[in-house]
Amino acid sequence: MKKLLTLAVWIAFLTSCFDAPPPPPFISGREGEKLQPWSFLKTDSTYGTIDTASGNPAIVFYVTYTCPYCKAELEALLKKTDSLGKTHVYIVTNAKFDEIRQYEQEFKLDKYPQNFSYGIDTGYAVLKYFGIRGVPFIAVYNRYHVLKQAFNGITETKKLMEVAAEN
Repeated sequence: MKKLLTLAVWIAFLTSCFDAPPPPPFISGREGEKLQPWSFLKTDSTYGTIDTASGNPAIVFYVTYTCPYCKAELEALLKKTDSLGKTHVYIVTNAKFDEIRQYEQEFKLDKYPQNFSYGIDTGYAVLKYFGIRGVPFIAVYNRYHVLKQAFNGITETKKLMEVAAEN
């Protein structure tokens, strides 16, 4: 009888895993707003600014240097660089200067200037704007630079590109 009860509990547990609805999309509260021209400190000690006039989709990717999920997400994006097209990824962090340099070297980000810019959010502007509480945080803007959706956690590159293509 105990074995039968244990088996029934396991079956109920396993079937509940499969019947769970998908999680709701993350809501940043900034959907529909225009991309901001945030500045970031680059590894060459100059400041870069997010391009708000290009007419191309943009992804703002907020990371921390020690986050393994951020690294996995960036690796996935770099593997799909060809599928990014004209989408530009802005990698911003609040890490120390030497840490962003290590990130640059580890991922060879200087090889991808057409699709990737990276640097330090020295004024915490992006962090404050979105109220970021966890990383990786990804904000996807369409070609009109309107925020379509934000993601908090690992997200497939394919999904990011689908959202960036929305009008």
